[in-house]
Amino acid sequence: MRKTKAEAQKTREQLLQSALDTFFLHGVAKTPLQAIARNAGVTRGALYWHFKNKEELFEELFRQTFENFSTTFSDGLKKADKQGLRQLLNGIFANIKHDELHHKLFVITHLKCEYTEENKAIMAVQKKYIALWEEQLREIVLRCTARNELPGNLHIDLAITYLRATICGLMEMWLHEDDLDLEAVVPPIIDTAIYTLQHSPTLRLLKPNSAKHAEKTVEAV
Repeated sequence: MRKTKAEAQKTREQLLQSALDTFFLHGVAKTPLQAIARNAGVTRGALYWHFKNKEELFEELFRQTFENFSTTFSDGLKKADKQGLRQLLNGIFANIKHDELHHKLFVITHLKCEYTEENKAIMAVQKKYIALWEEQLREIVLRCTARNELPGNLHIDLAITYLRATICGLMEMWLHEDDLDLEAVVPPIIDTAIYTLQHSPTLRLLKPNSAKHAEKTVEAV
């Protein structure tokens, strides 16, 4: 008997949840597709009807994570001041700590996805979505410069690298330090990072960023 569209979607969601849970518990290399199907309560044939391999499972998990991040990003862009950037950066950590999908996928990609020949395609998917995330971060920083909330001569590339280093550093600390209280540590660190973008002379260009470039970015949002 052919499944309805709703039933097929439910099976797909069960498989994604099973993949997330099984990768989280056992790691990527030690998790065969058959185990994901079994834990989802479906046949291996049903899994292959939805996903050909682990790469496709990861692609969808990353897509959902990025979609959620994009919603937070869009909300940040609507803010009339630099609170949007603050909300965006704080939201990254809130999602990592409190959202199951973000939390488990982050742990999987950083601690449970061994760099092997088999996992190269998965690492490529991760790299793609990191680039998309960085692109959105760049967009909101450019918007802040266009609104004069950040200096017009801010060195955008250095600013993005600095923000990434701050974010990734805190995330790595959280992964390896059980007693690190993100809710206590993150807000003042984010405030300090934004203050640094506003005032540090080492994050400046000799000439202001192109106004035309910034205006074009704002209009595109």
